[in-house]
Amino acid sequence: MLESSRFRLVFEMHSIQIHGYLLLCFLCPGFLCLDSIRIGVGATCVADEPHPTSVRSVDYLEVIRPILHERCIACHGALKKEAGLRLDTAEKAFMGGDSGPAVIRQDVVASLLLQRVSSQDNEQRMPPEGEPLTEAQIDALRNWIQEGALYPSDEPSEPDPSEHWAFDPPVASRPPGSDARYANDHPIDAWLAWSRQRRGLEHQLPASKALWLRRVSIDLVGLPPSRNEIEEFEADDRIDAKERVVDRLLQSPQHGERWGRHWMDIWRYSDWWGLGEEVRNSQKHMWHWRDWIVESLNQDKGYDQMVREMLAADELYPDDLDRLRGTGFLARQYFKFNRTSWLDETVEHTAKAMLGLTFNCAKCHDHKYDPISHDDYYRFRAIFEPYQLRMDLLPGETDLSRDGLPRPFDCNLEVATYVHRRGDDRNPDTARVMLPAVPAFLGGSPFVIEPIDLPLQAYVPGVRAHVRDAWIQAAQARLKAAETVLTSLTDSDPKFVLAQLDVNRARAELDSIPVRYQADLLKHTQPDDPDTATAIAQAAAQDCRVELAEAEWHHASAVTAVDGATESNIEELKKKLAEAEQRLAKAREQVDAPGNRYRSLQGAAKTAESNVESEESRNKPYPSVSTGRRSALVHWMTDRSNPLLARVAVNHVWARHFGQPLVATAFDFGRKGTPSEHRELLDTLAVEFMDSGWSFKQLHRRMVLSKAYGMSSSTRGISEHTRASDPENRFYWRMQTGRMESQVVRDSLLKLSGELDGRIGGPTVASLDERSRRRSLYFFQSHNEHQKFLSMFDDANVLDCYRRARSIVPQQALALENSPLIQQSVDRIVAALVEGRSDLSDSDFARNAFESILGTPVKPEELRVGLEAMTRWRTAADERGAPADQHARTGLVRSLLNHNDFITIR
Repeated sequence: MLESSRFRLVFEMHSIQIHGYLLLCFLCPGFLCLDSIRIGVGATCVADEPHPTSVRSVDYLEVIRPILHERCIACHGALKKEAGLRLDTAEKAFMGGDSGPAVIRQDVVASLLLQRVSSQDNEQRMPPEGEPLTEAQIDALRNWIQEGALYPSDEPSEPDPSEHWAFDPPVASRPPGSDARYANDHPIDAWLAWSRQRRGLEHQLPASKALWLRRVSIDLVGLPPSRNEIEEFEADDRIDAKERVVDRLLQSPQHGERWGRHWMDIWRYSDWWGLGEEVRNSQKHMWHWRDWIVESLNQDKGYDQMVREMLAADELYPDDLDRLRGTGFLARQYFKFNRTSWLDETVEHTAKAMLGLTFNCAKCHDHKYDPISHDDYYRFRAIFEPYQLRMDLLPGETDLSRDGLPRPFDCNLEVATYVHRRGDDRNPDTARVMLPAVPAFLGGSPFVIEPIDLPLQAYVPGVRAHVRDAWIQAAQARLKAAETVLTSLTDSDPKFVLAQLDVNRARAELDSIPVRYQADLLKHTQPDDPDTATAIAQAAAQDCRVELAEAEWHHASAVTAVDGATESNIEELKKKLAEAEQRLAKAREQVDAPGNRYRSLQGAAKTAESNVESEESRNKPYPSVSTGRRSALVHWMTDRSNPLLARVAVNHVWARHFGQPLVATAFDFGRKGTPSEHRELLDTLAVEFMDSGWSFKQLHRRMVLSKAYGMSSSTRGISEHTRASDPENRFYWRMQTGRMESQVVRDSLLKLSGELDGRIGGPTVASLDERSRRRSLYFFQSHNEHQKFLSMFDDANVLDCYRRARSIVPQQALALENSPLIQQSVDRIVAALVEGRSDLSDSDFARNAFESILGTPVKPEELRVGLEAMTRWRTAADERGAPADQHARTGLVRSLLNHNDFITIR
């Protein structure tokens, strides 16, 4: 062992290592020249300097490495290497960076690492952000260095951040040995079976037919099955019985409502909120986007197409009102008082919801874990920089306060994007303009931006035929109302003159609309044609006649007011009369010389860019060109080579069917996210998803018809090894139980009571409307306003809801016992259960109640307890002189609605 002054010695136990080291030091001075020694179990440590003779108290792997990885390698790892220094391994700390070695053995004074982490100077202290290292952490580093800074010779370096699994396009695969063992298995079951078998895990047996039917019905349409549906399925022995159920549910219009609510969570659906009638966040009439989501899912529109429409319909389909509804995703991001906050949320939630990446981390500095630089953030922001919002008129409506389509458009085409130093928009680096781009590390198709020439109807929305027709209809209604008033008066009535003038101005307005429409159309399509000049002159003349009719009415109204004035207001009314006379005189002059100015038909109204934008700015013409930046984004994003879009979508769907996602951090697939145990399965499903035309319905079908989905959720009969090895069910050896979302709880109550309003779509329902029986996704929902019952059961957070929170609080039990909804529902559920069966026995009623409310046949013990309770309720009612049968039955129904199995999906 002493043949060389440099050799390796291995000790398998820490205690042996310590005492053996001391013994050798005592027996053999040459031992001090060792260059490596084993510390801990299986760890080989390197030391080029003499070792101290005291017992080392700091373990590198257990103490030092976690400090470096938690606080240092975000800036000094493979991703950034600031100042040329890497600290992802101890060896690289010794190699050092631009300023030399970071660690020098047994020299705590000269070790730059210790100097910087213990500095009292905020400009020198490391890490530069967040809390400084604790005294205990600094002491650990100091002791480690003093004791010789031992570390494992085989410590792995941090991998190249661009080689993270989620940054490569997904590839479909089968488990090893699948040609034999898993050849006939569903890909989901093949991969999960392979994962379980490698770990010696068992799996559960299939759930009962009734339980499976309730599970899949709630998952696909958000409503429990009826008793008839349960009975029919129980009796269906055909081999494809489950496939028939799934196909029926997927074809139901209620499927789009159920899954529309899921995607509304992920995409942060919110109605507007502000102060009074002032819109400060989101936009009015956002329900059009909600309806687009529901309809798209019912039509099985490809997810790639949905993304195109949400992010760029105004460029790709600029005059298609149906598709433009999808851009509510961008309209929802609106914030009136700070443009940067608005774009920050656009960047953050586009990236999280669709790409599963935390771009927002790079707003203030380079991303600490993913290769997204500070500049990358602002290049991505530049894609959205030009867009603003407007409200377009919809067929049959001219009042945007009643209805309209909120949608984006590229407004400020030349606006520059600058890096905000440390994320502060008050401190932009104006020396550099950031051009729009996507992070190069994600690869994919080329990001090519080409400006888009828009059709006339997109940038002059007043020339849309439905806009002209809506204004004509509104003018006709106004004329009819005026004529009705006039015919109700005699010519001797003092009001007759004003009524006649009101008819005149309504008729003049109606006559002007087709003329103004034609002038606008020709002005933009045939600007140099002589007929265009004639049409413009006619429109100007007709508009002057409208103004004259308005001036005549206002003048007559002012005269009438002065005639009826009192001494207290005579002067004010005379002043208004003088103004009316001036207006009338000016209008008469303009009729004689109308010129070429006229009012174009309003087809849209721009949303204020900020709280200080001028009316002149708001009324500027809409650009005839769009930048094409968002079109380039969706082309890159929906290309099959994009590594993330399909993966992220599949993960969200999986999470809602199986109770937990394959990637736990559903909004972060990056290096800081939780690693997945099932990458191959996720990738296989992502490839299948794209191969199917990005069909969500095919994806649902694939998942809910798997054996894994059909398993029992019970742990009964499973070995202790399986339960102990995988208590969190990460390898899906059973089905996961979950609680109904708030909307499903309420909707299930309404269905059981026979009161559910099945109408699809339409304007939002006031959140305080307790009488409404519409499905719950139709309630008005904003940051400031929520439906009370839904809030009890963890309704969606409109600011961020990639996964719903789950709470268990007393208020939930109270809501299921005493809320107005429960009070109204219980009697109706009882009536529905006994409908047409006046002679129904308690036993039959209890069976029907259990099956209808809990979705499973009643067990003998449950039936016995239920009947005993009904007997007690009947006795109590008799003593009070109350209807005994009704009291007993409502008691049982109320108890079952409070049963855990009612709000649980098993």
